[in-house]
Parts: sequence; structure tokens; C-alpha cells
Amino acid sequence: MTSGDLVNGLPPSWRAKILDAPTQSDAAKGHVGKGTFPVAPPNNGAPAAAGPAFDGAAVDQVLLPIPSQAGIAAFESGDRLIIVVDNAFPMDTSTIHGSGFFASLTVSLLPDATLIQLKRDDTRQLFLYQRAEGWVLGDKAPPNVKTHENHVINPSAVNEGILYPMRRSGRVLTVADPSTNERLLVGTSLLDDGGILAMRHAQGYDVWPTLEGVVIAARDPDIALVAVQSGLLLNRDGRKFEDDGQSVYANDVDLKWLGLQDLPDAELLKRYHDRLLKAADSQPADRFDKRIDAARVAFSMGAFMEARGILTVALRDDPEEVGRPEVRFLLAATELMLGFPKNASALDGPWPEKQQRALQLWRALYLEAADQSDSRSVHRLALDLDRVRAYPTNLRDLILPLVAEAIARHGDLADLPALDRLPDQPAYRLARALASQRQNNNDRAYAELSALSTDRDLSLSEKASEAKILLDHDRGKLTTEQTVKALDDLILDARLAGRERNLRLTQAEIYAKAKQWQNAAQIIDQGVPHRGPSHYSTRRNELLLQALQGVAAETNDAMSKEELVKNAALLKAHMPALPQGPARASLLAAYGRILLSLGLSDDATQALSEAIPALETPESKADAGASLAEAALTHQQPEAAAAALDRTESTSLPQPLQAHRDLIRAKIALMKGDKSKGLGLLKNTSGLDARLLGAQFHENQGQWLAAAAELRAAAMLQIPAQGDLDKSQQDLALRLASDASRAGDKNSLQWISDRIGKRSLDDTHAKLFSVLRQSGADDASLNDDERAP
Repeated sequence: MTSGDLVNGLPPSWRAKILDAPTQSDAAKGHVGKGTFPVAPPNNGAPAAAGPAFDGAAVDQVLLPIPSQAGIAAFESGDRLIIVVDNAFPMDTSTIHGSGFFASLTVSLLPDATLIQLKRDDTRQLFLYQRAEGWVLGDKAPPNVKTHENHVINPSAVNEGILYPMRRSGRVLTVADPSTNERLLVGTSLLDDGGILAMRHAQGYDVWPTLEGVVIAARDPDIALVAVQSGLLLNRDGRKFEDDGQSVYANDVDLKWLGLQDLPDAELLKRYHDRLLKAADSQPADRFDKRIDAARVAFSMGAFMEARGILTVALRDDPEEVGRPEVRFLLAATELMLGFPKNASALDGPWPEKQQRALQLWRALYLEAADQSDSRSVHRLALDLDRVRAYPTNLRDLILPLVAEAIARHGDLADLPALDRLPDQPAYRLARALASQRQNNNDRAYAELSALSTDRDLSLSEKASEAKILLDHDRGKLTTEQTVKALDDLILDARLAGRERNLRLTQAEIYAKAKQWQNAAQIIDQGVPHRGPSHYSTRRNELLLQALQGVAAETNDAMSKEELVKNAALLKAHMPALPQGPARASLLAAYGRILLSLGLSDDATQALSEAIPALETPESKADAGASLAEAALTHQQPEAAAAALDRTESTSLPQPLQAHRDLIRAKIALMKGDKSKGLGLLKNTSGLDARLLGAQFHENQGQWLAAAAELRAAAMLQIPAQGDLDKSQQDLALRLASDASRAGDKNSLQWISDRIGKRSLDDTHAKLFSVLRQSGADDASLNDDERAP
């Protein structure tokens, strides 16, 4: 085919020719020959015609009406996404909606293929997936994104060559790449089997990353790609050949930034020595790049200390070069592999947008090492499990066990089956045992953990023993104290394995589950002291904050003074190290309330005044403002108390909190001498405290009848009709009897006498209550005699 044969809109280097078709069995399944598709007006290179929006999201996706009998392959070439359809047929573009990002989409015909092109002006991730109506191309993930992202074609060696398995392969075509003019072998697929994630460099050919199908850049003319019943077969001149390639997963990060190559140790060592000599003999202008080459080779062979040494010397002589993203990344990855995640924070970005997808694996590795991972980052590790498996041996054997354990401990349940593809080695058996536990297969997990607990690898045996103890605790075989003691017995092993802090934090978690907050905080302080950012800083700080919040939430006025002092001391000790923000402010407000209950109103005022501006919700501000107002009232400062309430006022507070604040306003009014306002507020305020405050005011005024009425209302709320009475209830009964006796209110006196009934009081209360009750009876008799004729 000459260049004159090319249709308009295609790069001049494009050629297409069918090399191979599926086997007869595949044809029988429905793959038909060229020219059998429905005919529609051709769209030779012109932008796709606008039509009705697909799924109501025109800018997010387009529907390509490719029949199910056609095979496709999709890959990137330069600034274009290329979709090759293995038959030439005029496509009906009336259903394609090409607006926004997809406005540049074109459809062109070649004698043996249909080519769909999309010019890419940015680096957004694209998704390609199959539906009944055709294939959907979009810049948003499909609804079943996890399933879709797992669609990867993983090659395997077979007797005839290298097999790229597919459920139904299509034809194989040869095209010339428009960017490089390389000869490409394009193998298509009829079903949504996914593409190749790994760029693979080998002698005579490269395997390109694809969204769908298989694309081989063949430099050796003997390299062939053949459609077979089980997929696509790669061989050399029809014969099997040794797969001597190195996987570099679809990006410049692994290939160029890290320089990964999977070679024998002897070859890696030779390359390392060669790069060192070249760096030593280089001219000053070339020396930095030569040193970086040597550092990359050291990294690829797992010599991370040597890599960091080379980088340190290189950047000392040329410090400005640290601005290059590939240099910063290599330095951060080296620190991560040396076990210093705090020095690898650069892996969390930002990075060039074009490399974002490739960098997600290393960002997830960093987050896991820094104890900051979440389900999303761990899911990224699960998706890239095969990428890690293809890494050079020295790097893979370090990273893969960590990835497996992270997935087992923190991954979504849907990610756990990925662990079944890992080798049958102790490190991966541990991961599978942890996964079994999360899948509620506890018997299987326990058996595996018991076997691994005696492994000669101390890091494995310690982890297995710890998990086994926790499983016994979850099953109810060990109490909280027994669990913590059993973990204590592992401290020496954990220390030797470098996991003592992990174990201490696990003990703290056990205490936290039992709501033993003081114990949880104490074990963190003693076993995992705060030393600034560290490997365990996030988990430590989260657990400590949980313990402090538990202490604050469970502190109440019923506690003894000793317990209150202990809780206040714990909060005060940790306050300076807590970062500024709502969480710290909430704890500071709780600390202020404890100080107020201990009678330390000056310190309480200082703590509450500092906390209120940083509190997040109107309710928390109003609650702290009420406590601050109470502190001001203890100093006879009604104006300051009113100002504290005014600054924290809100129109949407829970009724109990609003009633508490109204009570404080009543106190303020009474203290300022505004009797009418104070009593009015008390009358409209429900609750025990309002009744007791009203009684106190009337008692101070000598208004015993009004005081008895308030106390009777309080007694109806606090004194139950049955059951034993505590001291506060007995005090209230005695106080009501006293005020009723002074007021001559025999009805209230009779009511409290009946309310107490035959229930026993302590000696002091019983004697006084008997005297008051008898006094009331005598007064009643005297009134009867006075009424006699």
C-alpha cells in the first residue's frame, strides 16, 4: 500500500495489514470475515459526528459502536490514543458524541482495519470497557472500577513460545507506529480481557503497555505474533525462544528514574563497577549524570546504602540538581528502602502529572511504611501486585512480603484473593493467614499462625505469635489483662525483630477496646515515647488521642477527687504535644471543666478561654462557654459570665444544654439583683438544677413556703418511689422536710414522709427526719385543737 492509498486525517507513516486470524474454532464462535458488518456512510478522518449523549455524560465517555464480532487493540502513540479494529468497515458514527475532550476523535478506514484516533492534550487516565452496544471510551472509571482495573493480560511461557491468554482473540495486524515508524504487531481481542500493564524490553522486540490487546514493537523480523485458540502466541520464526526480557511497568519511573533491570547478580555487580568507573573518569559536565547512573544500578541490585552514598556525594557537589524530579524520586525511594520513611515523604508528591499513575505504587509503599495508608492506597498495592512480582529479584524479595502483609491487614475484602497468587513461602503464608482471619476463617488462620510461630525467622514468628494471641483474645479465651501479659512475653522477640513499638501499640489497642483509657495512654507514653515524626507516629498519635478523648468523655462529677486529679494530670501532660486544632481544643475544654469541678477556677478560666476559639461546632463552643461562665460566677463576676455566654450563643442547641445555659443566666440575673428576670428564667427552665437554685434563692430570702414548693418538685425528679436512697437523695428529703416544717406546709411534709415510707435512712438522717416529721404532726394536732368548739 502506497502513501497515496492513505485516507485523509492519518499520519503518513500508518500502514495496516492482516498477518494472522484466529483458528477455525474461533471463527466458528462468531468471528466473521471482512465486509460483513452493517454499512454506514464512511467517516474518513473527519471528527466524529455529534449525536445523542451516551448515559447522560457526554464529556466523560463516548460509545464506539464496534460489533461484538470485531477484535480491537488500544494503545498510546505519541500524543494520540490509537484504537485498531481488525476489520475495515464503515462505522455508523451517528451514535458517537464527540464533545469536549473527545471532540478530536476521528474514525478512518484502511483496507484491512478501522483506526480510531483521539488526540491527547493532557495526561488524564482513560478507560476502555465493553458493553452490549459496543465499547465505551471514557475519562472516568467504569462503575465496577476494581474489577476493571484488575483486567490485565499476564503472559506465561508455553512449549510454543510466550502466550498472552485471552478468552477470544481477534486477528493480528502489522502497522507502522506514527511516532517512531517502528513495525508494530497488533494483536486484538474480541472480549474485554484488558491489556498489558508492563513495558517489557527484550532482545529484538518490546512489549508495549496497552488498554486492550497486545502490541509488539518488533525489531527482529523473525518475531511473530500468532492468534491461537487460547489467546495470542509470541515466538521467533515459529519456534519457542528464551524470554530474556526485563519488565518495566508502563512508565518512565521504573525504567528511567529507578533504572530497574532483572539481571543475574554477577551481571548487576559488573554493571555497577562499570558505572562507578565511568563516573570516576567522567568530565565535570557529565559527572552528575554518571553518578546517578551508578546510583540507579546500585538501587536495582538492592544495594540501597551504596545508592544513598553515591547520591549524597553527587548532590553535595551539585545541590541544584535535586530539583530534577527523577533525582528527588530516586533519593526518596532509596530512603524508603533503607527503612527511613520520614526521609521519603517526597513520595507523597507532588509529581509530574504524566507520571501520576506510575507513582501511585511507590506513594502507597510510602504511606504503608509511614503508617498512613488507607483502603484506597492499599487497593493500589493489590492492583500492582503483578508489577511488584516482575521487579528485579533483590528488590522484589524486599517489597513483595511488605505489600502482601499490607493487603492482608488493611486491604478491602475484595483485594484479599490477590494473595492466593503468591508463592508458598512463609512470608506469604503469614499474609494469607492474616487474610483468613479477616475472612472469618479463624480455624485455618489459627492453624497457620501456630505453625509459623515457631519459624526460625524471628520477624515472622513474632508476628505470627502476636496474631495468634489476638485471635485467642477475640475468641474470648484471654481477658484483656491476660492478653496484655501474653504480649509482654513477646517483648524481647519483638525488640530483636525491630517491632517493639508495634507490639506496644497493639497492647494499647487492647486496652482501648476495653475502654481502659488510662492504661492505654500509660503504655503509649512508656513504650512508644513521642519523638517527632517517625515510622509509628500516626498510629501512635491516633491511639493516644483516642485514649485522651476517652478519659475526657468519661470524666464526671460522680468521680472521686483522686480520679479527677489523675485525669486532669493526664490531659495536662499531653496538651503541649498535641497539634493545634479542634481535637486539641476539645480536650483542653474537658481539662478546663475538670479543673472547675476541682475548684481551680482560675486555671479553668485560662484553659476554657484558650479552647473556645478553636472549637469546631456551635454545640461544643456553647458547652465550653457555659463552663467559662460558671468559672466567672465563682469569682462573683456576673458581667464576665454573661459575656462568655453571649460569645458562644447559638440558636440550635440541644434542649439539655440550652436549659443549662438558661440556668446560668438565671444565676447571673440573681447575682446582679434582678430578681424578676432570674425567677422568670428559673420558672421557664426545667430540670433538677433549676429547682434547687430556685429553692436556694427563696431560702436566702426566708421564703420557706416557696422554697418547699421548689424542693418538692426537685424531690419528685430525684427521689424514686422505691429502692435504696443514696446520700444526696437523703439530703434532699431532709432539706424538704426542714423547709416545709418552717413554712408550716404540712402537705409537703406529709408528701415527703409518704415518699420515704419505711425505707431506711442512715442514723443521722433518720433521727433528724423523725424529729421533723414529728414536729409536723404536732403542729397539725395543735391546729386541730384550735379549731375545736
